[in-house]
Amino acid sequence: MRIGFALLVGLHGLIHLLGAAKAFRWAEVAQLKQPISPATGTVWLAAGVILIVAAVAVGVSARWWWWLALPGVLLSQWLIMHAWGDARFGTVANIVIAVPLLLLLVDALPSSFGSRFISDRTMLLARPGRPVTVVSEADIVTLPPLIQTYLRRVGAVGRARPRNLRVVFAAQMRGSPTEPWMEARATQYEFFDAPARLFHMNATKGGLPVDVYHRYVDSAATFQVRLVGLYPMVNAKGQAMTNDETVTLMNDVLVMAPAAVLDLPFTFETTGEHTLHATFTNAGFTVAAELTFDTNGDLIGFTSKDRAHGREGGDAVWSTPLSGYREVHGIRIPALGDANWIDSAGEWTYGRFEIRDIAYNVTR
Repeated sequence: MRIGFALLVGLHGLIHLLGAAKAFRWAEVAQLKQPISPATGTVWLAAGVILIVAAVAVGVSARWWWWLALPGVLLSQWLIMHAWGDARFGTVANIVIAVPLLLLLVDALPSSFGSRFISDRTMLLARPGRPVTVVSEADIVTLPPLIQTYLRRVGAVGRARPRNLRVVFAAQMRGSPTEPWMEARATQYEFFDAPARLFHMNATKGGLPVDVYHRYVDSAATFQVRLVGLYPMVNAKGQAMTNDETVTLMNDVLVMAPAAVLDLPFTFETTGEHTLHATFTNAGFTVAAELTFDTNGDLIGFTSKDRAHGREGGDAVWSTPLSGYREVHGIRIPALGDANWIDSAGEWTYGRFEIRDIAYNVTR
């Protein structure tokens, strides 16, 4: 879709060069019957160049593409209005280009999920935290052997204890086993001194943008979804939501920042050669999960019965199989993870996540 949009913007820009060609007599342009002065031709040329550069910016995913597209569309439409008989069909292209520009304006509103995400992130990053210390062998000696091995394998020993993290995901999401996948991109911040989680995702459903915001701050969680940044699809909150997000926070710690278990209220009980029963307490909720490790000591499975309040019957099991261990900026993590439900229909995947970037103890 991005490449198609870039081609549309570029072609629209190239068509504007016809106005300059007629004005400066570079070529015969039979399609344009009205005379065009050199001054107006300069505007046609400027609009064309601006739109072509904007198309290149869209093609390379430059976030500043709209800085050029907006004046380009305004100039284009002004020209079309003054040459309506010859150029009126260009209005259709301008309307198509204007749609994502309007969505960006909506996202810039203080009430948008994007603006709230940035505001919440800034507020949480400004909170004072404990001094950062390095994880030592002495710190992990009281933990079960499986957790000790896991912390060593991910490289936690000898590294700074995580106080927060920022992670970027590529994702696919769906609402049921039969629905088509939505392509998505998400950014998440997690804080461990006073546990908090911010998760902002942009997806596309049926060609329309879907905005998702999970917010878990000061012992209260919300989950909101909007279509086109305006129409509310989901607005979940309350104790059940906070309980479920506590399970998600527990999962995030174990998967992406396992050394944080040293500073958070976790308990572990060995239940088998490769399994542990874990509990985590926050916001007045104590949640539990079963952890599975492979023969090398890597965490490969997390299942919990405590995150099903939004599911029919409330008795589904939440599962997150993990794989694809690799180093990202020197940190070893399971870069691939699914989010599954195990319910009366069996086990099915509603989310697929790939970690594209991760950083710890960030300041922005």
